Amino acid sequence: MAQTASVSSNLAESFDSTALSERDSRLKHKPSVLFLCDGKEGYSLVAEAILSHKADSHFDSYSAYTSSNCDVTSACKTLKHYNIACSNSHFRPIEAYHQNNVDYLIALTPASVQSGKVLPKYEKFIPWDITEGGESSDQQKTIKYINDQINYFLSVYLYR
Repeated sequence: MAQTASVSSNLAESFDSTALSERDSRLKHKPSVLFLCDGKEGYSLVAEAILSHKADSHFDSYSAYTSSNCDVTSACKTLKHYNIACSNSHFRPIEAYHQNNVDYLIALTPASVQSGKVLPKYEKFIPWDITEGGESSDQQKTIKYINDQINYFLSVYLYR
């Protein structure tokens, strides 16, 4: 009987160490998320700022745009109303990321991927449509939609 308990104990220890090592390797890798927009309003920067605000310790977030220029002044002002810091340190044209590999590429608008520009390599592509199939005229509504989508993203990918 003592021998059976010993075998069971050794089996449990080996199972626990395997499960722990897999869990540890997942914890060591901080997934990267690249938000992509067409650049008209800088909404990928908004999404990056919200994700960083909510889950910076779990994800590395970046933002990119596909247009030739981008004005983020209005978006950053709106984020300040929610006490969310808006920094464009990771906000670049999509060409700056084409050599990178990201875990999640989230396209905020269909126009952002229809630009014909080279996208970075990614593990998972997630299409959002913050314009809901049209033009996005209400900035507050769009930012709320982005926030809701990020909450959903976190519920799905953070707790898996």
